[in-house]
Amino acid sequence: MSENLTDQDWRIRLYIYQSFVARGQPPSHDEVAQQFRVDPAEARAAYQRLHEHHTLFLEPGADVVRMANPLSAVPTAYRVYVGEMAYWANCAWDSLGIPAMLGADARIEATLAHAGETVTYAVERGSLRADPFLVHFPLPFVRWYDDLLHT
Repeated sequence: MSENLTDQDWRIRLYIYQSFVARGQPPSHDEVAQQFRVDPAEARAAYQRLHEHHTLFLEPGADVVRMANPLSAVPTAYRVYVGEMAYWANCAWDSLGIPAMLGADARIEATLAHAGETVTYAVERGSLRADPFLVHFPLPFVRWYDDLLHT
């Protein structure tokens, strides 16, 4: 693991989340460089440090944000609708994390991998509304970062 995260790294992380929530996509490192008035190479280095500390997940082999949990920058089987915004969640767990993070009600559409069927569930006033609701995690939590894309 690289050096410790700096205060600026944490501010960049917050900006990534704020932008992601506002636009449905994370900012590029060039946008971050402009926002923080730093060289693009420093913004890329901050992304890498944040990735190494598991505070966000970069696209393998690139300096592009793939996940800022619970948000996904790429389409997934989990679409979360909050007000006028729609977000991709990384997994079933994260589909519940988005409304929790935003403190908002949500409608979630999930495509079941084994059947290709779409199911809908919701979070209303902090409670799950689903009938029935079953989630399968192929790996225990402690192993999720072994292969985060598979998990």
